[in-house]
Amino acid sequence: MWFNRNVFAQLNDLPDKPALGLRLMAVGSLFAVLRYAWPRLGATSYSRVSEFFLRHLDFFRHRYAPPSVADFGILLWIIAVMCFVSGAFIFLRRGFWWVAEHRPEKETTELKFK
Repeated sequence: MWFNRNVFAQLNDLPDKPALGLRLMAVGSLFAVLRYAWPRLGATSYSRVSEFFLRHLDFFRHRYAPPSVADFGILLWIIAVMCFVSGAFIFLRRGFWWVAEHRPEKETTELKFK
């Protein structure tokens, strides 16, 4: 089952391509811009799409409150943050490994304790 797996153990299996990281960060930024610009530029189309989305997907059924138009904006924001964070991780991961590999080794004999 998916909840028995350790997600952090699988981070080494992620691709190591900086271009993919940049693309993911760009997609995350576009979702964030879409989330804030769409309701202001096209309020009627945004409300129609969010109502359609909420009508056809049941996972937004709240226990304490009925679903609202703001839920669609929250979903867009969550997608934006997830894309941007995963893209930044993939983009910066190769740089961290490069710094770690090219750093001169320090042995205990080279450390200055005084």
